Amino acid sequence: MKKSLFTSLGFAAVFIVGTAVSSISIAAVPAPTVVQNQGIPDGVFNNLQESDCRTCHNQNPPAGIPVNPTYLPNRHHLLVDMTIPADSDRPNPDPDGDGIPNTLYECLSCHVLEFNTSTFMYELVQNFRNCLGCHEQAAEATVHHLTALAAAQDCKACHGGLIDNPNDGHYIPTYQPSLVTPWPSGKVSGDDTVPPNSAGTFAGNCNFCHNTADGQTGAPGLNQEPTQLGSIASVYQNHETHHGTGLALADSTRCSWCHDLTQPSPDYAIRACENCHGVSSLHNITADTDGNGVMPGAELPGYSHTGAQSDCWGCHGNNGVILSAPMSGPAIPSIASMSSSTVAGGIDSTITLGGMNFTNYIRNPWTGAFDILVGSTVQLTDAAGNATLLTPASITEGMIEVVIPAATAAGNYQLTAKKGPSEGNPMNLTITPQVSISSAVCAGGTLAITGSGFNTYLDASDSGTSVTMDGETGNVTSWTGTQIEAGFSSCGGTATVNTVFGSDSASVN
Repeated sequence: MKKSLFTSLGFAAVFIVGTAVSSISIAAVPAPTVVQNQGIPDGVFNNLQESDCRTCHNQNPPAGIPVNPTYLPNRHHLLVDMTIPADSDRPNPDPDGDGIPNTLYECLSCHVLEFNTSTFMYELVQNFRNCLGCHEQAAEATVHHLTALAAAQDCKACHGGLIDNPNDGHYIPTYQPSLVTPWPSGKVSGDDTVPPNSAGTFAGNCNFCHNTADGQTGAPGLNQEPTQLGSIASVYQNHETHHGTGLALADSTRCSWCHDLTQPSPDYAIRACENCHGVSSLHNITADTDGNGVMPGAELPGYSHTGAQSDCWGCHGNNGVILSAPMSGPAIPSIASMSSSTVAGGIDSTITLGGMNFTNYIRNPWTGAFDILVGSTVQLTDAAGNATLLTPASITEGMIEVVIPAATAAGNYQLTAKKGPSEGNPMNLTITPQVSISSAVCAGGTLAITGSGFNTYLDASDSGTSVTMDGETGNVTSWTGTQIEAGFSSCGGTATVNTVFGSDSASVN
């Protein structure tokens, strides 16, 4: 989109956060394009089939999708011997066949073995590769909002600081709505001093921007459209993205999460929206539109909430009134890519994060210039909720290089960019155990190996787990994370341990 077009659309306010994104147009002038991949891409992800899952959870996800599929096997393998949550849809609840559902994950909780009468070996049946075999959806609803986290209203667990959690104590105005208080839609006093969008909606309404380009229900496919800030997905209507979550399918009382029927009039309806879309989160959504760093209030109009003064009018209306963004602070960082989502434990590993708003400039109240630079740290949070802050090795607005320390324990982590009170969308980082043999001793054909990171053993062909000695595969009699015993026809040479997380070799004594 050329700068001249944005100049002519100076009143435009187009949002880039978690619900549908829309735009405005004058007659035949096309609407401004907006990056929609900040945090989690806007869209409706319902009626899923396996092929739909692989659109994002694939080796080459669409541009800006914060998903790296290469970590999925490792993330699942690290669940072995971990407690099974009550709502788990594991394929085989009773893998040992004793009639009692297991309380800890094991290989056969997900993998299925069949005995091959031709080879006289057990072989893996990989039918669990269908994501929807475990991650079930109800009716047409997306699996993403039918989780325990969603039911508990922990929106930030996936969306980060681009959204607020209901009942977390964030600020929600209680004063009587004024002329510039936004409405979700249909505002009687909508600002008619600027042209309406292509759906006929005036400024002052959320759906002045959060709407389809043509104002009709449904938007075409999941095709990506290139813009100067990246790729955007198709635009959906506001009610589609919210109703499409399926949150109310299991419990109709959840309709009240968005629709507060106790309010005295429609002009109070925005207060229910603010349960999730609070003042502080909305006022920190900004994008770098001209390549010289993020400067809230000094960007091109039409890309974000607080990029330019005129962006305020989309929500608040009342064109021409000088507005400021109270409770605003550092722009919310957003991770769109990681150079690696799996690193080996025991060594320092450098990963590169791509995204936006990792740094931004703040206006100096003494000079009026944007000369105060604030940057992000990287936060690692383990499964128990323990958080560790890491200082980037290098950082720009769109890139962070960070070192994952060798001493970080193996496991699954959430990784976020954190800038003061603003925390971005989480990504998954898996640290795999370092496979290491400390000794290999053989006597009478019995090989005893000690070490670490061996994880678990699955007696099946192509399982990725085995012990070999000079090319012969041993008959494993015991296997733990630190000790292995296996039988061979003779002793000597080099022993190799193959695990789902890697291999190591050592000379046999």
